Amino acid sequence: MAEKLELINSITQALYCFYSSLMLFWALSKCFWDGKKNRIVLFLLSILANSMVGLLIALMSSFWLPDAIVYLWGPLKGWFHVLLYLPFVLAGPIYLLHIFIMARLCGKWLRVKNYSSVLFLFLMFGAINFVADYRDSGASEITSNLEHENIVSIVCTVMAFVALWLFYKLDVKPFSELAQVKVKVNWKIFSIPPILFIIIYSVLAGVVLVEYHENILPIIMLFFLSTLIIYIFIWAFYVIVKNIHETNAAVKANEKVKTLSVEVMEALAHTIDAKDEYTRGHSVRVAKYSKMLAEKLGLSEEDCENVYYMGLLHDIGKIGVPNEIINSKSKLTDEEYAVIKTHPGVGFGILDEIKSRPDLSIGAHWHHERYDGKGYPDGKSGEDIPYFARIIAVADSYDAMTSNRSYRDYLPQDVVLNELRKNEGTQFDPNIAERMIELIEEDKDYKLHE
Repeated sequence: MAEKLELINSITQALYCFYSSLMLFWALSKCFWDGKKNRIVLFLLSILANSMVGLLIALMSSFWLPDAIVYLWGPLKGWFHVLLYLPFVLAGPIYLLHIFIMARLCGKWLRVKNYSSVLFLFLMFGAINFVADYRDSGASEITSNLEHENIVSIVCTVMAFVALWLFYKLDVKPFSELAQVKVKVNWKIFSIPPILFIIIYSVLAGVVLVEYHENILPIIMLFFLSTLIIYIFIWAFYVIVKNIHETNAAVKANEKVKTLSVEVMEALAHTIDAKDEYTRGHSVRVAKYSKMLAEKLGLSEEDCENVYYMGLLHDIGKIGVPNEIINSKSKLTDEEYAVIKTHPGVGFGILDEIKSRPDLSIGAHWHHERYDGKGYPDGKSGEDIPYFARIIAVADSYDAMTSNRSYRDYLPQDVVLNELRKNEGTQFDPNIAERMIELIEEDKDYKLHE
């Protein structure tokens, strides 16, 4: 019976060694192979990595000091007994160093920029192999019962087979998609658990094998518990990778909605501007200048985008102004000008209906207010005028001066600068006007005009 078990044990170990190399090859191929490299070389690299793992563990277990030497030293027995644990204390870091080197070399050969993703695969394969290979550490020390030794070894190998299959099935397949997409991932959550496991397990294995080598029960418990932890890791990483995919999908969906919203707003802005043949592109330009101003003022990326959207729709109220007034080539009468002055209120009424984005109405409502309080529709002044509306007011006036009109061409740059300086603190917020002046001065070739 013992001979049959030993034969089965040898066969399962040989099969596991090949299977582990094959799974590592499949994992690296699925996640990082781009078709430009030689698959045979990658397969040989996988076998080399797996073989070095086994060799390293065999070398570690050869550090055992026979109990006979310990007992020869009498009074120093306690100190030398402590030395028995030293190989296992060093085993984890040495083994990890080997994994880091192999992952780095393989990642470099595969030209993988995110080396940490390759390291994660090597660490998990390493952790599974660590448990599978350590079952035979100090083979003669585990138990004098050869049948028990072979049974433990066979069971542990089978559990390692299952662990590798689960890891590939649950983690590698979804992980391959994650490795090929440019997403921000905190790789510490993938690398730290297996690193700690390898270090702690190597020490625990040493303690158990040295202290309890005559008792099979602690050894069986260690192997089964460690394999169970590996299974938990596999399930945890499956949940993490799944959540990252779901988050990425939600972000992509949100970006699509956002892109669609911007396209709709831009289309609406073009529709508004189409009412006046001399202001085509006005809303888009005001939005662009407003965003440039917001960036110059040091606002956040989100605020810069928001002021852009407000700029796109700042003239939406002109929908309610008759075309003959907008396109009038003669001086407006007081009655016609009064109608023009209603467009901020009309715009506010339209955009205020968008309950999900109540801020969109700010630009439309107050972009004609003046810093000195002489604007319309509410006669607000200074800081009472919403900040974004003050930004849009400067951008709106700038585009009005730098666009062609029925009665004139766009104004020269020096004239525009003088107008902005002249109206600082009266029509415009002085700080915002100063930032606009800086933008103009940086525009040496005067590209910021219609």
